[in-house]
Amino acid sequence: MASFKVVDLYDGSIQVAVPTSFIDASNLRPVPDNQEVYVDANGTTSIVIELLDRVSGFGTDEESMKYHIEDLAGGSGDTIRLYQTQRVTMHKLHGAIPAYTMIATAHPVAATASSPASGAFTGIYMIMVRLVDQGCDVIVTINVPHDERLAREVKMEEGRLGQKMEEGATLRDAVVASFWVKNWGLFGQ
Repeated sequence: MASFKVVDLYDGSIQVAVPTSFIDASNLRPVPDNQEVYVDANGTTSIVIELLDRVSGFGTDEESMKYHIEDLAGGSGDTIRLYQTQRVTMHKLHGAIPAYTMIATAHPVAATASSPASGAFTGIYMIMVRLVDQGCDVIVTINVPHDERLAREVKMEEGRLGQKMEEGATLRDAVVASFWVKNWGLFGQ
């Protein structure tokens, strides 16, 4: 079981728990102002926390979440497969704030017909926190890359996640339990 540390995001306005092996990617490369990115120093998993304009015009929050995941994957050419969406309670936020989790996978598209795509994919746990009054959707994506060997452990349709996806689920659960907005002034209020 991984151990976790609480990190400050957006100059201390938000806090969340990440594994102790994760490091701030802004110390390695530029990160956009609306994102906070942590990467596993001992592996390939990453977590991205992103502040986006709240999307509207969809019939349900789940459809808004689907829009966000397709928007984030857009342009990559990857095929996105959605497996599960559910409403969750962010333990440190007011219970009336809508929040959802989703499990998805991104599969690279084959470069050519003679070179089919491998079994490799990236497992994605997405969390969407809908801050309606602030006009913001907080999107947390936990990206869990799988090479062909690791991919053989996973059968999403059968509920078999494999070790790396189970670790991603543990991280998702830690985010749900620890995500806290300390300073609502971040959103101009």
